[in-house]
Amino acid sequence: MSSKLPKSTLVLLAFASVYLFWGSTYMAIHIAGEHLPVPVVSGARSLVTTLVILLICLARKKSLRVPKGEAWKLVLVGLLFMSGNNMLLTWGEKMVPSGFASLIVSTMPIMIALMEMVLPGGDALNKRGWAGTLLGTLGIVMLVWPSLHRGAALAGYSRPLLGVLVLLGAALSFGIGSVLSRRFHFKADTLVATGWQIGAAGLFNAAVAIGSGGLHRMVWTWPGFGAVVYLSIFGSLFGLVAFTYLLQNVAVTKVATYAFVNPVIAVLLGVLFLHERLAKTEILGMAVVVCGVAIVVLSRVNRTKREIVGMAGDAVE
Repeated sequence: MSSKLPKSTLVLLAFASVYLFWGSTYMAIHIAGEHLPVPVVSGARSLVTTLVILLICLARKKSLRVPKGEAWKLVLVGLLFMSGNNMLLTWGEKMVPSGFASLIVSTMPIMIALMEMVLPGGDALNKRGWAGTLLGTLGIVMLVWPSLHRGAALAGYSRPLLGVLVLLGAALSFGIGSVLSRRFHFKADTLVATGWQIGAAGLFNAAVAIGSGGLHRMVWTWPGFGAVVYLSIFGSLFGLVAFTYLLQNVAVTKVATYAFVNPVIAVLLGVLFLHERLAKTEILGMAVVVCGVAIVVLSRVNRTKREIVGMAGDAVE
């Protein structure tokens, strides 16, 4: 970011970027998934982002080498983030509204907290953490209750319960990647490490697209193309740069707010641009989920100063 602007202005721009770009990725994923097969969306997005990162590294004459022994770890984490998480998220958004999907995925910090609790060297949940976990779980039940009660479609979607399970799988994949990444203690440059992660996932996603016949079924449209470009440039690259800047210049308690602000933005954008609607119980569930996630995130950050949301290179929606 340009040093000609005051730091306070840069911080505001960075927060706006993280909130808006990452909050809007759910809408862009929904649009892309309507026009292109899931593996094609994930593969194209990852490969475009990798190409941009490669060009930036070449322009800055930055070496693409990583420390010995880190390559396979970067590849593993990249597959969890941008293959498991991203493809499941894109698939899940074919079965539920984008705003609804963002709320399900927002439980990821709770999953990370639970995993950290049982792993060696992890942090136990305090009372506030447990309260937030229980509150978030209650919110998920409230979100899916209309579909469970009616046994019918959610706002015109035919398989909402399967969609919820797929989205929980996406959140779990991202959570496992975050936990592994923190334990791997990567020494590689953030931009280079991100390039390795997204590049490996891009190649894997492209292979899945080819193997599943996705390339034969894809029909490029301007909305689909625009959504993929937006996800590549704004969702992955610009959002990551802004997030990294915030981690270096702002208290982590403030940076962590993205975990529960983004779902609200995703829901609002879904209502405004995709004409999505939530039932009254689902709106209440949204509030409960956001509050539960906020309690878990802030309880852990305040106590340990460690980021439940992951490291800078991890947070690629």
